Amino acid sequence: MAPVLQAAGNTMMGSSGGMRGPPNMASATIGVRSLREDYCKPSSRSDIPRNLKAIEEEMRAGNFGRIASDEREAYPRFSYLFQGGELLPPAVFMQALELTNFEHINGQQLQFDPEILVLRDNLVVTYKPLVAKIRQMQAREVSELPDALLRKFAKAWFAWESAWLRNREVHAVEALQPLAKAILSLEPLLNSAKKERLLPWPRVQHQKAVTLKCLEGFVSSFGELAACVLPSMKREMHHDPRLLLLMDHVLSLQGQKPAESVLDGLSAAPDVTFPEHKTPGPQTGNQSQTLTKETPGAMSLDMYAFKLLGSSVGDAVASGRLTAITGNGQAGRAKLVQDPGLSTTAASLAEHQHLLVPGAKDGELAHKAVAHAAELLAAFENLKDLLLSLKSTLEHIDPSLDRDEAFVAILQRFERAFRKAKKLFLEPDNLA
Repeated sequence: MAPVLQAAGNTMMGSSGGMRGPPNMASATIGVRSLREDYCKPSSRSDIPRNLKAIEEEMRAGNFGRIASDEREAYPRFSYLFQGGELLPPAVFMQALELTNFEHINGQQLQFDPEILVLRDNLVVTYKPLVAKIRQMQAREVSELPDALLRKFAKAWFAWESAWLRNREVHAVEALQPLAKAILSLEPLLNSAKKERLLPWPRVQHQKAVTLKCLEGFVSSFGELAACVLPSMKREMHHDPRLLLLMDHVLSLQGQKPAESVLDGLSAAPDVTFPEHKTPGPQTGNQSQTLTKETPGAMSLDMYAFKLLGSSVGDAVASGRLTAITGNGQAGRAKLVQDPGLSTTAASLAEHQHLLVPGAKDGELAHKAVAHAAELLAAFENLKDLLLSLKSTLEHIDPSLDRDEAFVAILQRFERAFRKAKKLFLEPDNLA
């Protein structure tokens, strides 16, 4: 048994010998729980800051060893607890009084180590006699607090604070794994998209296939992150990457795009297939995630868009919205003719939907597709920028992402746009 736990057990038992049997430990734990409940009552809670200040003044005047743990500096995400500069912050002591066997982070129930609970109880036990002595000081019955009680409390505070912060950091790292995974899976996507702009035909097509695989990986990782942060009713249960390609294709057909996106041009990736006709039942995860698998009756993205929206690359070229070239794309693929005066900020997609006007022969669904495509790609860019901004702050941020309103709002915007677009343009029953 660790020495600090041995000492904590002896303190709770009121014994100078060894640890006693389990029955005594159980009764001591129940007694400390009742004591913690008493200190959490309003009448006692209001006295805690004053009592800790009195204890701190005595400790600063004497030499009672280390009190503030190294973890205060080692784990910056908890620095808010110590920003007041107190040696014994009341908020930290209240955390000990209210500590249960576990904490909830992003829907996960993370257990505290048994060591933390023993050290918590030891801290509360060493606080109790000091409360009585502080009352005597106020009544001028004693002039100072006993050194022995102060040393026990200082030792108990240091041990508990150090172990508690370490355990909370472990919980934070575990809870942030989906976010870290999403950030890590985003970087290959961005790197591959940059390489596409540097490669000539036909090597660019091979790079687009790589970018497509990277997109599949990121979308999968994002789904895991959304499952931890958003309730099931406010998120898409299955993200099909083909929808993003289809939306990029829809905007490409208009001949003008108000902003550049990391997905710009990815709709020209080779061998992306869509179902040719209505399916008798919902698609399985393997069917929708396998973007380039050859299946009987599958059609190309451009053919799917033509049957669904009544618009194709050939129509766009004929109407003058696109200029046909045979260069950095598929054979016969058309390149966007962009207005140099348009914004280059990716988040401006939704703000410039009025620039994306379907042709006169396009149907009603094509008109809807433009607005939905602009909103979805703008939401994707905002999501990408958010994740990149968090890359260097993982050691500082609060792991409770589901309580971060700004973070949740950006995720929900993408999920709403994705669900609406998927329902309109990717569900089998919507295919003409």
